Amino acid sequence: MSQYKPTIGIEIHAQLATNSKMFCGCNNDSRDALPNTNICPVCLALPGTLPVINKGAIDMAIKLAKGFNAEVARTTSFDRKNYFYPDSPKGYQITQMDQPIIKNGYVEILVGGEFKKIGIHHAHLEEDAGKLTHPDGADYSLVDFNRAGTPLTEIVSEPDIKSTEQAKRYLQEVYNIVTSLGVCNGDMEHGNFKFDLNVSISDSSTLGTRTELKNLNSFRNAERALNYEIARQIAVLESGGVIEQETRGWNDTKAVTFSQRSKEQANDYRYFPEPDLPPITLSQSYIDQVQSQITVLPIDVRKDLVNLNLNADEQDVLLAQPATIAIFKDAESALKKPELIKKAVNWLVGDYQSILATNKKPHLTGERLAELIELVESGVISSKIAKSIFADIVAGAKPSDIVAQKGLKQVSDDSELENIIKKIILDNPKPVDDYRSGNARVLGFFVGEVMKQTKGQANPSKVNQLMIKLLKE
Repeated sequence: MSQYKPTIGIEIHAQLATNSKMFCGCNNDSRDALPNTNICPVCLALPGTLPVINKGAIDMAIKLAKGFNAEVARTTSFDRKNYFYPDSPKGYQITQMDQPIIKNGYVEILVGGEFKKIGIHHAHLEEDAGKLTHPDGADYSLVDFNRAGTPLTEIVSEPDIKSTEQAKRYLQEVYNIVTSLGVCNGDMEHGNFKFDLNVSISDSSTLGTRTELKNLNSFRNAERALNYEIARQIAVLESGGVIEQETRGWNDTKAVTFSQRSKEQANDYRYFPEPDLPPITLSQSYIDQVQSQITVLPIDVRKDLVNLNLNADEQDVLLAQPATIAIFKDAESALKKPELIKKAVNWLVGDYQSILATNKKPHLTGERLAELIELVESGVISSKIAKSIFADIVAGAKPSDIVAQKGLKQVSDDSELENIIKKIILDNPKPVDDYRSGNARVLGFFVGEVMKQTKGQANPSKVNQLMIKLLKE
């Protein structure tokens, strides 16, 4: 086993789901827009224009602070990060360097059955750049400024991550937080959530030289890229080489990292306070008011699910779907008993996921899921009938109404079931003789006959009890 140990820090860029851009009134959703149509003189930085801070972005950052167990800066301000690149119409980026809005937080991740805290140094607000495309075979590039000015929050972790598994878990947990709080749409294909990975290796307490893996947008590729880069750095050091501080990209097809450029230092960007935007002072009462809108955090749900003995994959299904979390929490409040809550989870990670694949506008509520579970638990309907009507429940029907309308109430009356069973015994003398001769497997035949005659509405446990009793007479 290698003596080298990795140290990983992560910078996440989460696009905020505001209606308008960070410093102007342009539409913030350009997924279906033609290139360069959601633009204005402000986001193109035409002479004489002035930015205006988006209050919605400030509110979303305040919510994120609660999700990150972090402080909200009572005074926060913006700075200019100066650099030239074709997708940046200003020739600089408005960001936060000296007074970020979020600081001193942490995220809890679950790895190997134990919770571990990953520190968040800070998170700051800034604007995104445009998008460059490079047509095949062309000697030019095209730029679309629709994305220029999109509000971002950059979330900077402490270098607390010590393995690729921890890194992947951290990314997933932050993704769960930003999506469940409604501050990010989480569409990774459209760049809503992307990240840079800083990694170094060392065989001592002194940190090694780090490289930065730039612009990844897949949890799987983050783990693959880190595994490759750690192995590459070990190979360089063991061959007597030196790790260069640089920015590297990830080639998904070849599954390798590759050098892009030497890493700039912060002072290369010549930061200075943004002269067109005043500092913002936030009162504690305003912070409290915004954060009071948050009713549940993903980590609280995860801890509930751990207590229900759910595995990580089952947990992740719920936590990746904010609407499903809400259904679960409502069902949990209604059901209260752990064994019934576990059944709610089974519905949500099983049958419900299958229906979601085809039904993009479900109407399932926690209250109706709880009602369905209680109908089965009380013996009103069988689990088989519950499955048969679940799609109707997801579509918005009330479980008790469906049961009444379709006449699906389970047959549990002893005298009614006894009459049915006695007739089946009289009509099937040979299977009766077989059972009484010791062939217990024949019992399944009799139970099946009862279910046929009752159209699946007989209470299975009562049928078994009564069938055994009557066959012995």
